[in-house]
Amino acid sequence: MKQQFLAGVAAVATAASMFAAPASAEVPLTFNVGIGQFVFDGDRALKDTETPVVGLEYAFTDNWAAEVMYAEDSTRYNDGTKTDVAAWQVGMMYYTGSYIGGGNRVRPYLAFGMGEIDIDADVFDTVETTANAGGGLRWMLTPRFGARLDARMLHSLDESENDFLLTAGLNFYFGKVEADPEPTRVAAAPVDSDGDGVTDDRDQCPGTPAGTRVDATGCPLPVAQVASIKLKVNFDFDSTKVKEVYFGDISELAAFLKRFSDLQVDVEGHTDSVGPENYNQQLSQRRAQAVVDLLVNQHGISADRLEAVGYGESRPVASNDTSEGRAENRRVMATLEVEYKE
Repeated sequence: MKQQFLAGVAAVATAASMFAAPASAEVPLTFNVGIGQFVFDGDRALKDTETPVVGLEYAFTDNWAAEVMYAEDSTRYNDGTKTDVAAWQVGMMYYTGSYIGGGNRVRPYLAFGMGEIDIDADVFDTVETTANAGGGLRWMLTPRFGARLDARMLHSLDESENDFLLTAGLNFYFGKVEADPEPTRVAAAPVDSDGDGVTDDRDQCPGTPAGTRVDATGCPLPVAQVASIKLKVNFDFDSTKVKEVYFGDISELAAFLKRFSDLQVDVEGHTDSVGPENYNQQLSQRRAQAVVDLLVNQHGISADRLEAVGYGESRPVASNDTSEGRAENRRVMATLEVEYKE
């Protein structure tokens, strides 16, 4: 009978390998093979014996599977009579946890089902219907290959005997398995060699000097600069004539206005406090206009960029109690400041 069992094991293994041959034929089958130990109920008067065990599982889900298991070997009664014992069981298995994604490598399970035990001696043969219950542990060495420990009680419904089958074995899964997840790669921190706040992979202007303001590509931003000019023209008492000594200053103002062609400028006229206030207001306006006329007529500055504004005696810069102070107050002023980028 043992030779028949081994031939059956070979046949089951061959069939299982045929399932796994092409990748397109992957089915959720697990082939189990191992060594077991029959532990018989004392009333049977049978000696406990080792036995090869073979089985197949079909997984419905990651937790539920159907199983068929077969074990067969020879033993003896206590009086020495030789007998063969075979047991096959069909049932369900419930695995706790999950192996999806490679988790829970050690998976406990519960098992229950029905089957038969066949005791075949020289003088008689008995076949008994059994109910089985038990459980075990499966250790998944890889997503396909594992080891199993199993313990089952085989309760004879005909004779009310309780036999046990203890098994240790290996198993191979033919179904589809998920690839192991790629190891997480920690990206190297981006490098900013010149410390300008733009990493080297985006820096189009490496080696920027420290402290330089840069744009999103790491290139220096245009540096803002300030240009300014101040014109001051003083006049004689009650005069609107621009003295020749100030022609150079007016030329510099004209050049500034030509350089920055979008600038507008107020030309401010002022007087001292001698004379009526209304007269001084008109005098300051004429003085401012005299400077504007020079800028327009001699230097070609557009008149719509210039505005003559007279303030009369209202804005002194020195005391009107002295001749020197009054001389300072008889003036035309223009002050310009512009920010530009090279």
